[in-house]
Amino acid sequence: MMSYHHRSLLSDLITALEFVTAAMVSIIVISNPISTSAVFLALTENRSVEEKNGIVKRSSYYALLILLFFAITGLLIFELFGFGIGAFRIAGGILLFTTAIGMLNPASSGQAAKDASQDIALIPIAIPFISGPGTIVTVVVLMSEAQRIMHDGGLGIGVVAMAGVFMGIFAVIVISFYMMVHSERIYGVLKEGGRKVITRIMGLLVMAISIQFIINGIKDILPEFIDAAMRATASLM
Repeated sequence: MMSYHHRSLLSDLITALEFVTAAMVSIIVISNPISTSAVFLALTENRSVEEKNGIVKRSSYYALLILLFFAITGLLIFELFGFGIGAFRIAGGILLFTTAIGMLNPASSGQAAKDASQDIALIPIAIPFISGPGTIVTVVVLMSEAQRIMHDGGLGIGVVAMAGVFMGIFAVIVISFYMMVHSERIYGVLKEGGRKVITRIMGLLVMAISIQFIINGIKDILPEFIDAAMRATASLM
């Protein structure tokens, strides 16, 4: 029979692998490479192939640096400013909820093109489309979850979980890269109606993820509120 230690190790490994899958899906869905490629196509309509390729490479590079920076330093920044991950989960959930509403009611690509500046590699392609606020929030929160898994299951399991977050970051950069490169071919098949349908489906998924973030944040801060209430009650007695 399998020992308790081996069963526990197997359970932790399964949890980590499930987290890896969820992390990759969450980052890709929230970044929404389809919308990124649609906006890229609109903004580069009158540019040469060389210019388009240069924009794709630079925007992918910028977005990768941004997401890696927040994956590595996100929690340190929180500690520096003195707020906990529970508060950030709630704030992030609210932010993602508004992002989901925007995805369910998207602005037209033509309007996005009018509002964009000439230097489109960094803004708006890298920020806010590939590595927008919602994606940054997701990366930071997922890294905090990976650290919790490490605390509960040990270094090896935690490393697997953290690797999942980095895999999600690289995956979304690669997918965004190739969808921008092949945007003309993709939208020759999907057309405007297909893009809207897929964007709205992703919006529903983002909304569900945002609600779960809020629930998890409430769970994090609830013990603190209960403890504070108990201390206040005890002081009055």
